[in-house]
Amino acid sequence: MFILLTFAFYALALLAIGTLRALKRSFSYSWLVAALGALLAWGSIFAWQVGLPALVLQNNWQPVNLFSAWPVFFVDETAWVYALALGSLALAVILTAPAQSTGVSSSAWIGTLGLTAMGMLAFLAGNPLTLVMVWTGLDLLELGNTLRLARNPNLSERAVISFGIRTLGTGFALWASVTNGAVLLSFDAISAPSALFLLLAAGLRLGVLPLHLTYRNEPALRRGMGTLLRMTVASSSLVLLARIPGGLVSPGQAIFLQVLLILALLYGAWKWLFEADELAARPYWLIGMGALSLLAALRGSAAGSVAWGTALILFGGLVFLYSSRQRILTLLLSGLTLGLFSLPFTLTATTWQGAASLDWLFWPFAVAGQVMLALGFVRHLWHTSESELANLPRWAQSAYPLGLLILAAMTLLLGLWGWPGALQVGLWPVGLVVGLFSLTALGVWWRISTFGSQTEEGTRVASKDSDSLLARGLEIFAAGLWGLYRTLRRLMDFFSGLLEGDGGLLWTVLVLVLLLIWFQQIPM
Repeated sequence: MFILLTFAFYALALLAIGTLRALKRSFSYSWLVAALGALLAWGSIFAWQVGLPALVLQNNWQPVNLFSAWPVFFVDETAWVYALALGSLALAVILTAPAQSTGVSSSAWIGTLGLTAMGMLAFLAGNPLTLVMVWTGLDLLELGNTLRLARNPNLSERAVISFGIRTLGTGFALWASVTNGAVLLSFDAISAPSALFLLLAAGLRLGVLPLHLTYRNEPALRRGMGTLLRMTVASSSLVLLARIPGGLVSPGQAIFLQVLLILALLYGAWKWLFEADELAARPYWLIGMGALSLLAALRGSAAGSVAWGTALILFGGLVFLYSSRQRILTLLLSGLTLGLFSLPFTLTATTWQGAASLDWLFWPFAVAGQVMLALGFVRHLWHTSESELANLPRWAQSAYPLGLLILAAMTLLLGLWGWPGALQVGLWPVGLVVGLFSLTALGVWWRISTFGSQTEEGTRVASKDSDSLLARGLEIFAAGLWGLYRTLRRLMDFFSGLLEGDGGLLWTVLVLVLLLIWFQQIPM
């Protein structure tokens, strides 16, 4: 089966890189192996289209009376489109790596390929139990990679906080089984109460808390590895939205959730537009695009939710990997902004469709958020270049634009072929309004030289001064969780030292006596 072939290419590449690392071969050999493995795996994903949908693996745990659910992996159009987007990003990360200024090593390729393979397992999850298991493995893998590559203690602490928040999201997914015992067995068994917990799980697992997880300050995590980490975690959570049956959320609950999501969209889009640079704004891109994906899921539009999730990966990959800028390439990538307007026959054409309509009060705010996300994408493409492509070897000069063009080609291809959201007209009036507002704003912005250096400096100052109460509140919340963890750890250390000291035996005898007295008082 072609799916197994994809994972075989990733496994072989990982084995080969590990062998070269043990033999202490030069960096160029590891890069070549990683690029070849990612390219072969990416090409094999296209072959998944043969025989969709299909069951990949079902492992029935025994005894059946003890285990009511077991891991199931299957592939359909949703899994395929997410896998193609993530596989394209992984290939682009490796191809563009030689143009990054510092911090590229063979260990980064191991993390890149391993995270990509783990993320694809999340797309193939056939029931919530399988998805929860993959989430746990993905969190542990990401935490291990971050702690291993991080050289800043602050980043290590924030990585642990981020891991804890995502684990909380996984806990909500497990709690959904309390309201519906069959929910872990199949996505079709999801009921209204469990759907709310699963939506909450997807939101917490987007990977945006804490907001300023300082990947951008670590050379090894700055662009390539950091981008893949963020996108893999976010997309592995958003794929759940396409699996939840529509119509489970009551109208009253839907209105409340829409208000929260619109606020998150406006906050994320505004910060994304006016942040100093694209790496500092990366969490806000995830917040804005994640909110749009959740809004589509609330309307019962699985295709719309998948479209926003895929756009998060592809368009985000383009802007975050674009470090060595050239005017012609910048103009070409700026033209791809049309794919964010929800115009017919584009990747996001289906994003405003759905069985349940969005309340008319929310339409202006939703459109405003989408416009700001599109404007921010263009603005961040026109920042100052970090490195000169002409100073690199000839092979690196060819590989770098190739990686970006692969992502650009996928944004066009997925609007035309391969999944239910392709070749769709969609709700074209909304796309037309978004496009007109965006192009008008871009014209005015360009006219007043917003992209100039003076405005760039002013934007940095404005960004620092406009740090919102919500951002500070989220940071305080994360710091509070970390403080609670430290307090509990000190208490455990205290009791451990108390019991392990000279009086430990006396304390043990005292606890046993108290337990015996308590048991005697219990009526038989």
